[in-house]
Amino acid sequence: MDIILFLVLFAILTVPHELGHFILAKLFGVKVFEYAIGFGPKLFEYKGMETKFVLRLIPIGGFVKMAGVDDLELPMEEEVPEERKFYKKAPWQRFLILFAGAFFNFLVAFLLFVSIFFIGIPQPIPIIDRVLEGKPAQMAGFLPGDKIISLEGVKIEKIEDAVKLITKSIKSPNDRKEIIVDVERDGKLITLRVIPQWDEERKGGIIGIVFKSVPKRYPITLALKNGFAMLINAFLLIFFVLKALFTGAQGISVSGPIGIARMTGEVASLGLVYYLNFTALLSVQLGMFNLLPFPALDGGRILFIILEKIRGKPIETKKEEIVHWIGLLILLFLMIIITFFDVLRLRK
Repeated sequence: MDIILFLVLFAILTVPHELGHFILAKLFGVKVFEYAIGFGPKLFEYKGMETKFVLRLIPIGGFVKMAGVDDLELPMEEEVPEERKFYKKAPWQRFLILFAGAFFNFLVAFLLFVSIFFIGIPQPIPIIDRVLEGKPAQMAGFLPGDKIISLEGVKIEKIEDAVKLITKSIKSPNDRKEIIVDVERDGKLITLRVIPQWDEERKGGIIGIVFKSVPKRYPITLALKNGFAMLINAFLLIFFVLKALFTGAQGISVSGPIGIARMTGEVASLGLVYYLNFTALLSVQLGMFNLLPFPALDGGRILFIILEKIRGKPIETKKEEIVHWIGLLILLFLMIIITFFDVLRLRK
């Protein structure tokens, strides 16, 4: 099941990205030889009027092969008119073709964020969903379905209030203070007494209950507004992560396909909303990563367009392609290293 969820995530990230390049390339008259999802051996191929649509074995990305890009040595049968080659298009057209991939990633992320609010954000309510075995709540007689009415005489309307009161009920591992909790069970009010236990992570008390969550759905107008706000927050988060990576901050790690596949299963187990949120964040991350000014990435090619505008003339195509090929080799080498560390983490 985890593999299926990862492949769905991979499709959501990759198909729109490459579709953005493809649509803009066709719009501006660039010949597209191949639209591919994945790398490596072909699993499926459909031949369109002039483009091959290919599904490949290794799910680590995709590509749109356009005339005038990565074709240092084109076979004679692949020769196309100069005006249909990528590098013959106006700088603004090339920029839009390159930027479209990331833009489609951002658009998909926005739609996923909106769908989260439309489906409903899980909101905990003061009703017990589970009582953890061996914890104080079980020994005190709490049961799933109990509704917390008050705690130490304080009426509970928000989960945060109950958590705060329980956490602050004891100050150290040696504290033993009994607290009184009024619960509603089968329409009757019951008073229970429980002694919280110390939790080192929270630096306070816990009693061992899990609250029930219900989805809070938003009207479409608020879903759109909140979805856009989440998109902006995702941009800010990834800027922070990129800054931390480049400055060597502690606690920041990078995962490859294996690590992402493992995390996909873990996140999906929490529920659909968490899976959609994870996918949306990765979509923003993929878009921003591709815009980095590094050879072989869309951002690297955009950098060459900017240099062309500054110089007043284009850089020789073959020289540019050699730079991008070197960049691609570096990226593949980094991917191998990241995958190696993913495997090591799996074995721990």
